[in-house]
Amino acid sequence: MGMPDLRRAVVITGLVRDAAGFGTYLDGIARLGRRDLRVILSTWEGEMERYPAIAAKLAAMGGEVIAQPQPNLRLPGHMLHQVVALERGLACLDDDVLVLKTRPDICGIMDVVEFCDLVPEPASGGPFRHLVHVVGMFGAHPLYINDIIYAGMAADLRRLCALSFLPGVRYPRLAPEQWFWATAFADADPAIDAYLTVNPGLRFNDAAGHTALRAGLAQAPLFARAIAAMAGLVGRSLSYLHPDPARADTRRGCASFTLDALLWDRVALAGIDHHPTAQVNTWVSQGIWDAVAAGDYAPSPLGDQVRAAMPGTSAPLGRDEGRGLEDAAAGLRAALGLAPGPPPWTLIQTGDPYTTRLESEVNLLRREVDRLQRRLGA
Repeated sequence: MGMPDLRRAVVITGLVRDAAGFGTYLDGIARLGRRDLRVILSTWEGEMERYPAIAAKLAAMGGEVIAQPQPNLRLPGHMLHQVVALERGLACLDDDVLVLKTRPDICGIMDVVEFCDLVPEPASGGPFRHLVHVVGMFGAHPLYINDIIYAGMAADLRRLCALSFLPGVRYPRLAPEQWFWATAFADADPAIDAYLTVNPGLRFNDAAGHTALRAGLAQAPLFARAIAAMAGLVGRSLSYLHPDPARADTRRGCASFTLDALLWDRVALAGIDHHPTAQVNTWVSQGIWDAVAAGDYAPSPLGDQVRAAMPGTSAPLGRDEGRGLEDAAAGLRAALGLAPGPPPWTLIQTGDPYTTRLESEVNLLRREVDRLQRRLGA
């Protein structure tokens, strides 16, 4: 069971979009009857006027609504919007409050139930004092960590609100998730920084492109260094929100697969969720990271390189090796035929009813497409 004297809060950020689903979620929280659980919706001016029934539910359960004007700068994934909404929600809380962050249109009551049993654990290094708990990450793409649902102490989550524009310029093809977590982790290891200056990104619905990319990465020492660095980073700073009772079994099961398979193939192993359109695996168990950190997977050239590059296995980086990483990044960029792109932001005019309606529809359609693609790939 969780710690009864620990203050907890659910911070929900963004637009409602799915009023029926969000209303059901709020009803579920109310039924839990947790007096130690504070509920905060951080959204935009005018949003609650569109959803009076949601406003009434929040008022009845003692929830709070924080509304502010929308930013007029659009970053990939509305990154600035995400950070601004998170910061305002966290501003209501003391540093020692344990926070579950979620979104009105992507939320489930079991996340809250599991969060109420979550016990803070000290981090052993990195930017956070306590572990931050996430729900999944792409093992083959450093810092590609789910940015919708996560939990941690308010003091630690504030570290994610210092949005830097530098990653958007320095790191090409940066996914919104990577940009979000780069706020805290981009300088955690020079190998991660060097790799992100290449950052080939995902190949959606492109089997030939994915095969070529995978072959290039599997023989790149810089990629191996980045994966090893991520294993160390996860071990020090991150954990998983959902219970992981099969963690030890998952770690043992990794011994039957190469690291390449764990990263990219559809394998029969608990803790791996295969993304059929991107042909990459989401790791949802700490047991996989345990296996990577210990080198407990079947031999392959890539896996052997990652074993040799694990923190503590090789000497600390010196100035010359730092220059070597830059050279390795330039070589990998050339080998993959990649070039820098334009800055990933545009000025927008917010609040236009037509644009707002279209954006809402596009988000719902994108989720439905994802759901159908997963069913087709199952």
